Amino acid sequence: MRPVSVLVGYPEDGRMRHRYFFWFLLALLSVFFAEVTVASYLYPYFTLWGIISLLPLYGLHTLALAGIVYRFGKPRFETLYLAGILFGLYEAYITKVVWNPEWGSFLKIGGVGIFEVLVVVLFWHPFMSFMIPVGIAELLTSRRRLLPGAVLKHPYLTAAILGIIEASNAPSPLHSFLSTISSSAFLLLLTYLWLKHFEGGRYDMKELLPSSRELKPLFLALLAYYILFGSLLRREALPRFAAQVPIWLLYAVTLLLLYRALKKSRNEEDIASLKRQPGLKRLTTLAGIFTSFAVIFTSIKTFVLPRLGVAIILVLWAFASLVAVMSLVKSTRWTLAS
Repeated sequence: MRPVSVLVGYPEDGRMRHRYFFWFLLALLSVFFAEVTVASYLYPYFTLWGIISLLPLYGLHTLALAGIVYRFGKPRFETLYLAGILFGLYEAYITKVVWNPEWGSFLKIGGVGIFEVLVVVLFWHPFMSFMIPVGIAELLTSRRRLLPGAVLKHPYLTAAILGIIEASNAPSPLHSFLSTISSSAFLLLLTYLWLKHFEGGRYDMKELLPSSRELKPLFLALLAYYILFGSLLRREALPRFAAQVPIWLLYAVTLLLLYRALKKSRNEEDIASLKRQPGLKRLTTLAGIFTSFAVIFTSIKTFVLPRLGVAIILVLWAFASLVAVMSLVKSTRWTLAS
């Protein structure tokens, strides 16, 4: 049985403290899985750039998009995935990665990096920046089974794989250890506070997310972020009009599909809930596995097999491209089916 919301009847200040803490935790989860697990940014919680840039970027996207899904539809794979594509499209007008990645694009069509769109926009951000953080937040609140089935069935294997992925990009074993252990420990501390001090397991996640009224200032803040950082970061990488048209079309198609998916999801049954929440001991074990595999494989890459990092990235990109296509087809077919 899904927990009944206990936010109703709380004093306003107590109610908002719970919700704001949860918002902060959700933003941290998004940053962790998007940045730390691939060593894209090693210390996002403890550096000025991480605090003023990454936390608002991931926090605003996650809160706004999750708020839309929960307020105007129901959370399920298709609605979350399509919302996650909108998340991933920040790699267009903020970072310009879909047009001109810093690593050099392998294949471009019409000025757009095909694998950048497949891997970054259609896989990494929908899953790692959005769906997995939202799914974990659900386990810490109303316990809906929103995480991908493979993750729920094989959490220890998932943690090990994430550690290997982190090793592909980590500069050294020491940095790998310090990044993973510090970020994991900080997340575990806040999770402990959420479960023990705030008794977060009593709440329904829908009541914790932004209300329809609160979504408006969040979207204004997100728009301001796009304008500010889009104009500051790599302005020279913004292509001419013709190369931007495919991205506009992707935005338009995704928005239309998301609108239809949200509308359709209202008539669907709720996702089943887990009977128990994951305990802190299990979460700590998963963090330990993640850190251990990250350090071990970074050490192998550094001292034994220098090309291991490239091999891991190639396997990841091939896997991500396949999953991206399958997920997009699955979501589109479900959305358009009568």
